[in-house]
Amino acid sequence: MLNEEQYLELLSSFQRLTGVGVFSYRVATEETWWSRQAKRVHSIDPDQQLSFADLVAQYTDSDEEQVLRLFTEAASDTEPFTVDVALTGAGTTERSIQMHCEPRETAGGELWLYGTVQDITDVKRREQRIEVLRKTSQELRSVSSRKDVAEILADAAKNILGLVNTTVRLVDTDADLLRTVVATEECVERAGDRPDYSVDEETPAARTFRTGEPELHADHELTADDHNRGDLQSGLYVPIGEHGVLSAGDVVVDAFAEHDLEAAGLLGQLGAEAITRIGWVRRSRAV
Repeated sequence: MLNEEQYLELLSSFQRLTGVGVFSYRVATEETWWSRQAKRVHSIDPDQQLSFADLVAQYTDSDEEQVLRLFTEAASDTEPFTVDVALTGAGTTERSIQMHCEPRETAGGELWLYGTVQDITDVKRREQRIEVLRKTSQELRSVSSRKDVAEILADAAKNILGLVNTTVRLVDTDADLLRTVVATEECVERAGDRPDYSVDEETPAARTFRTGEPELHADHELTADDHNRGDLQSGLYVPIGEHGVLSAGDVVVDAFAEHDLEAAGLLGQLGAEAITRIGWVRRSRAV
């Protein structure tokens, strides 16, 4: 039989291995306890004491409202729930958290809520990639201009991948320029009107276009060019084949990881295929 110390050590080991945090809530007194792993999942100091409302205040407004409603219903109707929510932070990209909650009554009739929280961002991002393939591929089949392609790419980057500060530049071969075709509202608000870039200059976008290799910039303070990126502190750049570059930024340093680069790169490939197809159709009609 495990003593309390052994039990807590076993629970701690389980949480570290699975990435699952646990919590409890005593309904009568509103006493809330969060495990250290549950706090880590939410990027909270493990020593900080938080109420349930304090913790879920980190979710997006709509998700916070939903979780509080489900939590209240669980306390009154003793119905369990599982919900996926978006966790906001200092940056503009989101992480995904799954919360499961189970009401339980003690032998004395006292109601407690027990639950788990887990970071499911990677799972959600895999789902996003599938959605990118499906939705964006369908939309790109019917377009007939490069501008249409750029708009679809920017919309998918923002609304499917969560890359809200996105710019799409397409090459103007007559002027040797990467011209800004689309920049999201959020990007313009945080970084100003996005400039065109000379194909030959040493900017991340131009270099990505020339080499065909994506780039990840963790800190724009170290980006060796003179361009102003406003509040954007980090960025990623992926080629749109031989046709241009898709870039995205964030207001915090080191906001992006390799999986973000991979997902954005997938968008770039789809866009390149669509622009190439448009070119073939135009050439065939001209013959």
